[in-house]
Amino acid sequence: MSRPAFDAEVTLDLAVNLIPLAIMVFFVALFAIFNPWGIEPLQSTIQFAILLSMIATLGFVTYYAARVIEGDDRTRHESTTSERERN
Repeated sequence: MSRPAFDAEVTLDLAVNLIPLAIMVFFVALFAIFNPWGIEPLQSTIQFAILLSMIATLGFVTYYAARVIEGDDRTRHESTTSERERN
């Protein structure tokens, strides 16, 4: 029996990346809507470029880590019948 991709265990393992990702997305949205210091074209562009590149990189690393965890035989928890067949 195969496991669904990204089950609860993998999601818990990846929460260390998902929480900072959500925080960064929140602040990008907040500063895009409400910018208390005003909008300076150069500074705002650099600010958003840095934050968006970090979000994209962290998103890619999180996805890649999930695929590696799913593909690792040591993290698979097959049913007990499959383990008996191996022995």
